[in-house]
Amino acid sequence: MTPPQSEPDRQRESGPDPHVARVREDLPSLAGVTYLNSGTTGPLPRPVAEAVCETAMAHVQQPRSGRGHFDRAIQVRQDCRTALAGLLGCQPTEIALTHNTTEGMNLITLGVNWVHGDEAITTNVEHPGALLPLWIVRDRYGVTVKTADLLSGPSDPVDAVIRLITPRTKLISLSHVSYSTGDVLPLAEISAAAHERGVLVLVDAAQAFGAMDVDIASLGADFYSVSGQKWLCGPEGTGALYSAQNAISQIRTTFAGYGTIDGYNDYGGFLVKGDGHRFEQGTMHLPDLTGMLAAITWMTGTVGEDWAHRRIHGLGALAQAELAKLEGVEVITGAAHAGLVSFGVADVDPQDLVQRLASRGILVRAIPRPAAVRLSAGCFVTEDELIAAVAVIDEELAAMRRET
Repeated sequence: MTPPQSEPDRQRESGPDPHVARVREDLPSLAGVTYLNSGTTGPLPRPVAEAVCETAMAHVQQPRSGRGHFDRAIQVRQDCRTALAGLLGCQPTEIALTHNTTEGMNLITLGVNWVHGDEAITTNVEHPGALLPLWIVRDRYGVTVKTADLLSGPSDPVDAVIRLITPRTKLISLSHVSYSTGDVLPLAEISAAAHERGVLVLVDAAQAFGAMDVDIASLGADFYSVSGQKWLCGPEGTGALYSAQNAISQIRTTFAGYGTIDGYNDYGGFLVKGDGHRFEQGTMHLPDLTGMLAAITWMTGTVGEDWAHRRIHGLGALAQAELAKLEGVEVITGAAHAGLVSFGVADVDPQDLVQRLASRGILVRAIPRPAAVRLSAGCFVTEDELIAAVAVIDEELAAMRRET
């Protein structure tokens, strides 16, 4: 009996997808390299760069002042919120524009009404963008930060997180897709269990947004922070924070600016906006915002977000299958993955391997814990490129073993 084909096998046998060539036409930075690092920063599409430059040049040629300029800035911000809400499946009023995922993680973590002895829960596969604000509230307010172990052997992530909850727990802060292992966490199940116990859920979604379909309502998270420069291929310094309307009132204002308020009261204070816009600050770089809007238009129009998500998942599965063939390589990423694939090699420094691969035009990154090399193939990567990159990894590992 012939075994069923895996998705990577079907993808390869169906031949090259002609749409990939069209997408790559807008990505001149791919020339001469194999770009396997979208999880850090995606390549900048030509239409996005053009939108950024057009806005910047308009500012060179026209005064950045007057009603017309500020009306234009307000409209671009609203257009960005609307476009982002379309990708996340929420309302524009639930979107605050930020500069990166970490900004959103700080705004919510620092805004919880902490008192000494309260507790927060995270995991041991989190990015510093989630951990650093937790450590701030630990040191500032005496909050106990508990860490669910998702690395030591097979375990149920839902149980590993939920069993740490006590009556003092106020926040669970974790990833949708782990930046280190590449695993997709069962966010809907964790959120449901947390809400049964009255606990807020804050999500670092830097590695999910743009790499996989996101339906924020079905996930149940209270707060969901995303980046624009990674899988979306937008400009650096762009991002957004989703805040569920029913959770907003539980977060105190940490950073106040014009974007935060609706006006002033009669007592020398201010009136905070009643929706997600309260987490926005003041002036933002309009060229970057027009670039993010152009990136969303490019991804949903020229590329096709559903196509991109399917392709990213398929390339991830192909990377897992090819890496698993290599001697001494342990694929860390499990079956539930999006676009990141991490692997470890005993007695090999991941950073050394990353540097050797970079010298051969293969762009990946190292992960400190667990010690690993991470591949993140955007939808523009070809199957042949990916297979060839894994072959080079095999060659470099063999060379490193001979040198020791």
